[in-house]
This record gives sequence, structure tokens and C-alpha cells, in this order.
Amino acid sequence: MDITGIYISLNKLPQYWVDYHLEVLKDAAPGMPIISITKKPMDLGMNLLDTDEPGYTNIYRQLLRAAKLATTKYVAMIEDDCLYSKSHFFKFRPQDDEFAYNRNRWSLFSWGEPIYSLRQRLSNCSLIAPRDLLIEALQERFDKYNGHPPDSEMGECGRARIEDRLKVTRRKQVDFLSRVSIVHINHPLGTEDRQQQQWKSHAEIRAYDIPHWGKAADIVNFFNNGINQMEALK
Repeated sequence: MDITGIYISLNKLPQYWVDYHLEVLKDAAPGMPIISITKKPMDLGMNLLDTDEPGYTNIYRQLLRAAKLATTKYVAMIEDDCLYSKSHFFKFRPQDDEFAYNRNRWSLFSWGEPIYSLRQRLSNCSLIAPRDLLIEALQERFDKYNGHPPDSEMGECGRARIEDRLKVTRRKQVDFLSRVSIVHINHPLGTEDRQQQQWKSHAEIRAYDIPHWGKAADIVNFFNNGINQMEALK
């Protein structure tokens, strides 16, 4: 086992969904060590508490924190609203100077028409990275801004536009395609403003049903049932 999963969560999603997500993760990455950083204690690998203010900068702060604790050559980002496949974690490894992002990533919105959408952009949820390179890149960002890079400028490592805005070293980025896709749920409890305001648009490549995951409507309904149950208990 040469890879550690770094699971980061604000613990906003209902237990109904969390239990399902962790079962999918267990099937996708059997035996993979996990470092989890969460707002509430979780029985998931090495668990650390996140006591900092939520935001994009904090996501990368916690990612750096976990990467320093990992002992494997590679690390993989795990988000609590993304469903992963085994081929995502085990098919591809980047070179030592490359950040890799899985482009076989379908998006689903918890609002509107239940349809998969293939967005051709980098997403932190699909990151596979050499541990040392990730530490180097993130440490440069935090050192440059005395521990507080601007939240509005933070983004994926290896993404030239982000690194130029932060005025840090450009690093290589490569794409890969897992045999089985991953599925990212966009929902109003997410960090991104566009998710919270529910005004994101679908990409041009769309599908109602995809291999392995099945119908988009089934996943959206399952996710929203959990949200509705959580709201009813408040």
C-alpha cells in the first residue's frame, strides 16, 4: 500500500449519507490508511479535529496538516460528498514532480433536473499527489502569506492560474482517467458560494445513467432524503 487517503469533512451532511459514503469508500479502498480531519470526532483512521474557521484556505491548511502525518509516498484527497471507485485510487500514479487529477468525474446537483454532468476542470476531490510534493507546494503558500493565504485566491495545486495569482512556484499537473468514474455531489451545504446559492449550471456532456453508479435520479433522491431527514430532526 503506497497511498494514504486524506478525508476532510465539516460534518454537515446527515449520518444517513455519511454511512453510505463510508461503505462506498471501504469498497473502493480496502486496506488504505486514512487520516481524517473533521469538525466532530469520527471513528475513521487517524482522526484529528479541525478547530479553524471554515473556508478554502482552511481546506488546504488541513490537507497540509494531514500530509505531514502520512507515511506513504502518495496521498489522495477524499471529500465527504464525492463517491469514489477502486480504479481512482489504484490505477494511476503521477511522477514525483506532478499533481494528478482524475478527469473521469461526473457532477450531480442536489437541485434541479437529476442528471450527470461531465465538467472538464480540475477538482481537489480528485487529487492524487506525491506526498513530498504536496507538502512542498502547500508549505510555500502558507510561508509566503505568513500562514494566511487569501481565501479568495486559494485553489488546486498544479493549477497554473491559481499559482500565478498566489505568486508561488508553478508545478506540473497531469490528468488521468479511472476505469470507473467518481461522482461529485454539489449541494447547498458545500463550501462554494455557487453551491450554496444553487446557481451552478450543467456542463455540455450529460447523462441520466452511467456504468457502475446507475441512474442520476437514484443518487440525488438518496442524498436529498438524508438532507430532508436531518432538517426534520432540527
